[in-house]
Amino acid sequence: MVINKFVIALLSLLIIPDVKPQLLLDKATSQGHAEAFIKSVPTNEFDNYVQEFGANETNENGSIDKAGLTAVSSTTEYKWTLENKTFYSYIKAFRTDLSLPPVCLSSSGEVALWRTGCSRAVSHFVQCHLFIISPSKKLIAVQPLYIPQPNFIEAKPACFDVYAMAPAKVVKDGMLIVAGYYDSRWTCNSGWYCASNSPAASPDPLYKTTFLVRFSTDEKGQFTLSQDDKCMPPLNPYDTIAKARGALKKNGCH
Repeated sequence: MVINKFVIALLSLLIIPDVKPQLLLDKATSQGHAEAFIKSVPTNEFDNYVQEFGANETNENGSIDKAGLTAVSSTTEYKWTLENKTFYSYIKAFRTDLSLPPVCLSSSGEVALWRTGCSRAVSHFVQCHLFIISPSKKLIAVQPLYIPQPNFIEAKPACFDVYAMAPAKVVKDGMLIVAGYYDSRWTCNSGWYCASNSPAASPDPLYKTTFLVRFSTDEKGQFTLSQDDKCMPPLNPYDTIAKARGALKKNGCH
């Protein structure tokens, strides 16, 4: 059977594969340059967002404990490209919620945990946020990194540090972020362990998990971000980029 070459050519034009834009890390830009760039961004670009979405805490003496950005000790300042657009990443954490941990609301746990610091568990709770900055030093998109309440944490899951960031590759429009979190009833120190203020308490582990953030653009060409909990379920055990990429491939995510 002879198939007309014209028909084949026409079919090839009609069958257009759904190719998503590739998110790429700009390796030509040094980390030092990216860090210097973020430091030069006016602080109000971040402060305005924190003021709108942060949760200030009122102390017993009436003073206000503002939900300021906390230090994420790892490097999160990088330059990226997507759809011929460049931007910079920056991850910081701040308190977004003043609700009590579930154990503080139960009749059996309220007194027990309150004596060791229900209020402290609220004060120490912070949520990591991925900030996207344009080359003109404007905040153009933000994605909170949501951690649901685990059954193995007594208070609240507080995001603490970021260990790796990289393109998902398998998911072309995705960024993988490996982060650590801990039980907010403890005081976290130096990124290596989290321990109670009481010397008699055993150290709590610092849990690790990976987030998948997808990038897209709206009709105006503006970036929109979303956390994909289907391809990368919350509380997953992936503590490296390689393990997370392997899971995405295994699950058929793209």
